[in-house]
Amino acid sequence: MKLDRNITKPRRGKYALIKLRQSRLTPELCCGPSEIMVETEAIDFGCDGEDFFVIRLKDKYAPDALRAYARAASADDIEYAKEIDQLALNAENHPNKKRPD
Repeated sequence: MKLDRNITKPRRGKYALIKLRQSRLTPELCCGPSEIMVETEAIDFGCDGEDFFVIRLKDKYAPDALRAYARAASADDIEYAKEIDQLALNAENHPNKKRPD
């Protein structure tokens, strides 16, 4: 198993991020129709040194990764760390855990 960004040319990851704070999406649109128009500026493909790593809660490695992140974050913001710990718990209890592909 390898990261997509290490095996694709141009170097691209498996996912893109939609920056919801920069888009005009409403909550109903986020969970509703399958075709949504989004401004280009709101999409981050992780190019030009703007790397990111997406962890889905169904990833079987997510609970440990999120707990480690929460531990690191707790030095700066305990409330934020507790929210990340809750995500780790949700990941631990995810009904469809699987190895990432």
